[in-house]
Amino acid sequence: MAKYLNCGFFLIFFILNLAVAERIKDMIYMNFEGVAACFRRHNGTHQFGCSSNRSGSVGIIHLVEGESDIRWLEYNATAGEYTVVLTFSMFTRNTLFRLRNTHKINGVLLVRNVSQPRPDFYSPEDTCPNRYSGYKKCNDASPWNPSGSSLLMEDWPFPMFYTENQTLIEAIRSCFLTHNAHDLKNQKYRPLCALEMKSFMFAAINSESCIKRSDFKLNFNPTQFCDPLGDRNIYWPLAPINKDNNSIILVIARLDASSLFDGISPGAGNVVTGLVTLLATAYYLNILAKDIVLNNTNVVFALLNGEAFDYIGSSRLIYDLKEGNFNALGGVNLKFDDIKSVIEFGQLTKGKLYIHSNNAQNDEIINKISKVLHADVMENSVPPTSIQSFLEEKPNLTAVVISNHGKQFENKYYNGILDDAENLNFNRSGINELATVLAKIAVDVAKILYKKVSDNEPPSIDDSSVEYQISEMLICYLESANCPLFHAISPPNAKLINQVLSLYVGVHRVPNTATTLTGQLLAYLTREEVPHMTEATCYENHLIWMDDYNSTGLCINSTVNYSTAMSPAFIIDGYDMKSGIYSTWTESIWQTLSVRMFLKPSVATEQLTMILGTSVASISFILVWFINSRADILFNSRTLNC
Repeated sequence: MAKYLNCGFFLIFFILNLAVAERIKDMIYMNFEGVAACFRRHNGTHQFGCSSNRSGSVGIIHLVEGESDIRWLEYNATAGEYTVVLTFSMFTRNTLFRLRNTHKINGVLLVRNVSQPRPDFYSPEDTCPNRYSGYKKCNDASPWNPSGSSLLMEDWPFPMFYTENQTLIEAIRSCFLTHNAHDLKNQKYRPLCALEMKSFMFAAINSESCIKRSDFKLNFNPTQFCDPLGDRNIYWPLAPINKDNNSIILVIARLDASSLFDGISPGAGNVVTGLVTLLATAYYLNILAKDIVLNNTNVVFALLNGEAFDYIGSSRLIYDLKEGNFNALGGVNLKFDDIKSVIEFGQLTKGKLYIHSNNAQNDEIINKISKVLHADVMENSVPPTSIQSFLEEKPNLTAVVISNHGKQFENKYYNGILDDAENLNFNRSGINELATVLAKIAVDVAKILYKKVSDNEPPSIDDSSVEYQISEMLICYLESANCPLFHAISPPNAKLINQVLSLYVGVHRVPNTATTLTGQLLAYLTREEVPHMTEATCYENHLIWMDDYNSTGLCINSTVNYSTAMSPAFIIDGYDMKSGIYSTWTESIWQTLSVRMFLKPSVATEQLTMILGTSVASISFILVWFINSRADILFNSRTLNC
């Protein structure tokens, strides 16, 4: 009985110690929630992005608000390694390079005070996006993205994180002002407020190296170090594809954006405007062409993924077409030569429209589109969009991009975390001029396509629903995925995130939420409703069951389909990763992404702790050795003879 009581007391003591230890840890550290990390990517030749040390990178907090703060770090900082806290006004290429060259920086935290005005421009993308791929190279003297800082194309030797949590920002500032900001010359002699950043990346060097290290053929116990970027492309044909003799007008838009920080790729002006315009065009053309018989021309709508990374989606589509492996359209193997022209919706906003044209001088459809949209036609102009892949394969193909920019982007936040609803001046409660503009483009293009495929004038059908659908889509893509439209197109009881969808392509083995929702949305907008179906019978007949508005349930039939959007570089045996023919982008594996704040002891205190710890350990070893060597004397029990 006593034995069991002892065990019970020991167990209670152990649990209490764990609980107390947890409380002490929470008292020491302040964990940051809602921070986004810069992570590492690779191509065939280099690595880009950020990584911490394996055990985490610790640095003394220093707020950098002006030139004097940078100069102090360069010439006067003496307390060891620092973590700098920057606002957008200071988060520039020049500042980051100067900080890197001090060799005193162990981390960067970018903070955004939402009450402060946003910077005039912030684009971490290259001035020439996808500089080394595609059909037509960029002119460095007049680049497409003059606001670009190329921060995405650098390998940073320290971790970076981003937060716009005002509570955290205030806590950091308070801790800095209380402990760090005074008596800067003698910082190292007192406890200082510090940040610990954990974002260690397992992959390194380039895509070829990390894939070889992960190859099960070369390792008995392979460990995954990186994954190829990629996801899925989405397709919808206006009518069933013929087995042969197809004449296809391909209408495309990109589905992905990029940014420096994980989980924040809003892509509002870069992606969303073109994306919803394509969806609205498909929606209205489907209404116009409900009961007609097409002539020899068909229209295929395609949303291409991974275009921010050397045109992953479009290059894979073309590869599959050439290899005879593309059967995402009703099982028919479409051929590349079946595509007669390509129309791409690029960046679209209010204001002047431009048509970037290649081989389209005598194309009837393109001439009609430019006329009805009052767009300026820019001959032999090929922006860094998906048509680059098509023209590289077939330079005489008719291909155009409808966009809001001429020789240079209007979007000052291209592929940045500030390319959001505010960038487009979108506000659901106000007059939605953006939806009106995009609806007009969609309706006009749909009518022209209808006339081309039917040889008839489009019927007089009310097009007000197009603007309504675009407004609903903009709310979902720009404000929150937890919106009525996305709930309507999802299965019952689906859980949707209450934040803006990240449009980053991700890695091929992890399903992309944005792609899934967009595919379901295209199916919903072009649906054929199947009445008198329950949820069970709908699934039994291999149809799609959606929650619909008011959760009434809806069974639909759809010809929307998907194909793999992963670069051919990762499926071609022996492909030369340095050839530059196909995209070779990969993403590193990581274990944890975290930031926490604590009070770091002074150097003298740390040294004293080390000395005391070493002394206690040494004395303990000597004492144990002494007792052990004389155990027979110290613990010898004598027997008394009576």
